[in-house]
Amino acid sequence: MTAAAPHAPPGRHQDVPRRGAAPPAETDGFPGWLVVAGAFLVLLVGFGAIYSYAAFAEQIAASFGAPRDSVALVYALSGSTCFFVSALSGRIADRIGPRVPAMVGMGLVGLGLMVAATARSLAEVMAGYGLLIGLGTGFAYVPAMAAVQGWFSAHRGLASGIAASGIGVGTALVPAGADAMLAAGDWRGAFLAFGAASLLVGGAGALLLRRPAARGPGPAAEAPAPARAPAFPWATRRFAAAYLGTLLVSIPATLPQALLVGTARDLGHAWHDAVSLLGLIGLGTIAGRFLLAALADGLGRRATFLGCCAGMAGSMAVWAFAEGMVALQAFALAFGALQGGFVALLPAFTADSFGGRSLGAAIGLLYTGRGLALLLAPPLMAAAQAVVAGPLPIALVALAGLAGVALLAAVRDAPR
Repeated sequence: MTAAAPHAPPGRHQDVPRRGAAPPAETDGFPGWLVVAGAFLVLLVGFGAIYSYAAFAEQIAASFGAPRDSVALVYALSGSTCFFVSALSGRIADRIGPRVPAMVGMGLVGLGLMVAATARSLAEVMAGYGLLIGLGTGFAYVPAMAAVQGWFSAHRGLASGIAASGIGVGTALVPAGADAMLAAGDWRGAFLAFGAASLLVGGAGALLLRRPAARGPGPAAEAPAPARAPAFPWATRRFAAAYLGTLLVSIPATLPQALLVGTARDLGHAWHDAVSLLGLIGLGTIAGRFLLAALADGLGRRATFLGCCAGMAGSMAVWAFAEGMVALQAFALAFGALQGGFVALLPAFTADSFGGRSLGAAIGLLYTGRGLALLLAPPLMAAAQAVVAGPLPIALVALAGLAGVALLAAVRDAPR
């Protein structure tokens, strides 16, 4: 038997090959980049659908005579359903691979858009846009991101960032797509067109997903755990800290896409200018996912991830005290970049912290914390802002996020 590798010094990731050593043939190679492309497409479709809702919320509210907090619930339902089902889809992907759950998910996204397009009540919009799109995105998200982790070792941060940038591209396309669709018709026609496009683009992305046929060094080939070790990584205090930290950090991460447009409208800005803030968030996330995730492999994925979480929580102060469009635009770009780094590096942080055993299930379970934040934070914040004027509600959100950063900082990398 070969001798066990010595424990890596603090701050160094043990999955990075030694200087001069060639990476394993089945990791960091061309087939993995095809998987990254597939993940990019399914995330673009799924989260593009979820985040595009804010661009149509005002028209949907007018169609059914619904107040803003009721319409915000649709967004919260779609996002939270996505993350709740991830606990199931991650385990399915661990067993049968990512392709089948992702294909099912893209079919559900297309169906959900078409159901919402034909809805005759807000309840039917919630069923189509809230439940079906959320379920579909959840069935694709974790299987796709977990597959990317298995294909990469030294460049895991960069690969995760490129795959997750599909979310940012989908968000950035929202304003232009909403303008074009509403100019040609109403929100119902836009949803029908988006549904057809989702089936084609998302289905193509799902077909590119697969897990490595042979697993070499890295998260996909961790040594078997000792017999006394828990069967799954979440049966530990470390995982409990990671779960609660992810939940708290996710509170500031969820709110701007749901409520920033409303803030701009309350300040007297036109609908087009308000919706353009979603595009700026999308552009920021693209930059964050490419740049920050790429830098993370050299600077340290853990430190970069925690920095993104802390910066995202701190950026809430800009939103809380914004009085004009320039401040809101600056916040949208900065928040988008930091949120992009958080989303891109969370799967890599999970792989680095808990190893490759049941990785899809581990990522999926952590994402249920994001689901709780998405379900509860937007409607509660909308209600709080209706009662308490001023920056206090958003300041409390920032404090919750910083508490989450402290918990995540206590989670150390898994030993080899």
